Amino acid sequence: MSQAHEVADMLADERALLERAQRRDVAAFEELVRPYQAELFRLVLAVARNREDAEDSLQEALVRAYRALPAFRGDSALATWLTRIALNTTRNWLRSQARASSERILERAPPCRAGTSNDPSEGLVEEERRALIRRALLALPEHYRGPLVMRHYQDMSYADIAEVLQVPIGTVRSRLAQARTLLLRKLSATGYPIDGEER
Repeated sequence: MSQAHEVADMLADERALLERAQRRDVAAFEELVRPYQAELFRLVLAVARNREDAEDSLQEALVRAYRALPAFRGDSALATWLTRIALNTTRNWLRSQARASSERILERAPPCRAGTSNDPSEGLVEEERRALIRRALLALPEHYRGPLVMRHYQDMSYADIAEVLQVPIGTVRSRLAQARTLLLRKLSATGYPIDGEER
């Protein structure tokens, strides 16, 4: 059999699987995507940067592809369509993980350093300061709060933040500057002593 015939047979097999999968045949869907999974995983792993997140986001991408499959009309190759879903899902996954992480960090990790004094009254004052900062941070819009938390409490680079948020590094720098300004304004309004430490 010639190579052209083999390709035609393979395409016919894929079309048959596609039609079955579009009718919600799970086994056909699994067989349909199996040839693409290794390549999709490599792509997702490159974006996610760790295996656990890559595995989770790929699973989510395949679920989304299965749900969206009835609407697939073949305007692009199946591989291209799956790649686009996998990439978008992974980016959304990373954003959601960053948001969830920022909320957890703000709840449990106050942004200012605790004092070393054993004086109980100083401890109370310090706790009050930390609570003020937490509330001010949580009051910031997410597009300012997220980068601020990633930069200052997760020690992420500008490039990594830009990758997670899918924005240029210049946008990250601009949002961070605006976030710091807004945070200082909110803290000033509460009577928090602005001494330059949070800048």
